[in-house]
Amino acid sequence: MSNKSVKSIFDERHGKLIAKLVELRKSKGLTQRDLVAKSGYDKCFVGRVETREHRLDLIELIDYMRALDLSDSEILELIRTVVEEKNA
Repeated sequence: MSNKSVKSIFDERHGKLIAKLVELRKSKGLTQRDLVAKSGYDKCFVGRVETREHRLDLIELIDYMRALDLSDSEILELIRTVVEEKNA
């Protein structure tokens, strides 16, 4: 099965990205509830993202990362890291 036939929610890069986002949230001492308050998304949404039941679209990803107080350069670096891990 080629990578192009794998839905992105099952792509290993998606899993790594979500794991990094959860790790970042926890390292900043934020709960899911805190992230809900900062992002404007509801708790079910945040829970589904973190359990990989929901794939973030580009706008949601940016909102999510900004709710984690990441700068634009940190957002780009995190995305670059995830993509490069796939190519390594």
